[in-house]
Amino acid sequence: MKYTSLYEIHRELGATFAEKHNGWQLPVHFSDTVDEHNAVRRDVGIADLSYLGILKLTGEDRAKYLHRLISNDVEGLSVGEGNYATLLTNRGKIIADLRVYNLKDEILISTAPENCEVAFAELDKYIIADDVEISIETDKVGVIAVYGPKSPELVSTLLNADALISLTEHHSIVGEVNSEKIVCIKSHIVGECGFHLYANTDALVGLWEKLIASRSQVLPIGWDALEALRIEAGTPRFGTELTDAVIPLEAELEDAIDFEKGCYIGQEIVARMKYRGHPNRLLRGIAIESEHPLQQNSRIFNGEKDVGWVTSSTFSPTIGKPIALCYVRMAVTDEGSQVQIESSDGLLNGTVVELPFI
Repeated sequence: MKYTSLYEIHRELGATFAEKHNGWQLPVHFSDTVDEHNAVRRDVGIADLSYLGILKLTGEDRAKYLHRLISNDVEGLSVGEGNYATLLTNRGKIIADLRVYNLKDEILISTAPENCEVAFAELDKYIIADDVEISIETDKVGVIAVYGPKSPELVSTLLNADALISLTEHHSIVGEVNSEKIVCIKSHIVGECGFHLYANTDALVGLWEKLIASRSQVLPIGWDALEALRIEAGTPRFGTELTDAVIPLEAELEDAIDFEKGCYIGQEIVARMKYRGHPNRLLRGIAIESEHPLQQNSRIFNGEKDVGWVTSSTFSPTIGKPIALCYVRMAVTDEGSQVQIESSDGLLNGTVVELPFI
């Protein structure tokens, strides 16, 4: 079992824990999950994301080296800029999705905890004569997320920094809290303005306490509410929507691809799908006529035809009914397409929705 450095803080706050992401003991909720969800949609909430996989690249050739391996531009990133990218097999399938941040003396990469070691091994094997060192920093660097329409106000006060709301997604500023360096990165992952605060793990308790104390009614947010927020926002995650059976364009990850850059691993397959063909399936949402979320991998039908499967499902407090992310064949990808989904209660009716839900 793995624990973040904020585990004791969460326990003192009365969190309910469950095992997630291959062995991490994480708070699934602190109070009512709907209240936590609504805090992010209407005000502000904070969450412990220190289970995320963190890779660090140093050395003079780090940008050039990474640029030729992943699907998005790296060499064109100025200090403080970042983007979303994928690491692919030579058949264009997803090994890992990556959030890449170009800092002054290093490149930080955030990825799913399930495949951090796989991504490390895949990147490391291509270092030959390059001046590059790559390391896994998950145990040394933690992340606290601040999400919601009032998050710029909270983080601006914390870091004494102006104009955070105009910061572009994945771009960063560097500040200081309790004499500790904080890298603040803009994130829209839950469909609201938000920030990921990266700090050394031994500084996380002080950072968390400072956030809680800096404004009344800052709610801590558990995994269940974060998952509902993510699904409403239509944000895919590795292990559900993103797997080694998926090509980025099937998940509509065009923002993770620079179609003008030179070759990278899997580039030929991605370019061929973009310019000469089309995916056979696409990531979509489904609004469900049911009282309960769907099971992962439930089959989706259009009449008698099997047209897809469910990847993630939750009850949406914003919409007021269960929703799901799914892959469906091109024939039923249009907004409003009617489908049926298998469940323990028989076939349920659902309506296809272009993402995001909110």
